[in-house]
Amino acid sequence: MLANAFVLIALGVYGYITSGSPTALIAPAIGLMLAALAFPVKNENKTAAHIAVALTLIAAIMFFVTGFMRSNILVIIMAVFTLFAFIMYIMDFMKRTKEREEASEKGK
Repeated sequence: MLANAFVLIALGVYGYITSGSPTALIAPAIGLMLAALAFPVKNENKTAAHIAVALTLIAAIMFFVTGFMRSNILVIIMAVFTLFAFIMYIMDFMKRTKEREEASEKGK
């Protein structure tokens, strides 16, 4: 989660510096939110995890749409990285669910 946040912050700030457009700061804002959510998620806070995953999916869709509409490779890179992070989050959820199920079966 932190890796995705840092990529969004770095590429968004770079985009702002090169273009001067304030809309380029949307990605760093999302990155800051994901960075803030990373610590509660690390402590197994399910609500924070679901918020982070939803934010990541919305951001990935938004970046893909915007990147292709504007033919902006920087935004498309952010979209691909964010989609990869979303897939990794889902895989982690599935792994944790399986581990919980196995633990509950051992406890029976």
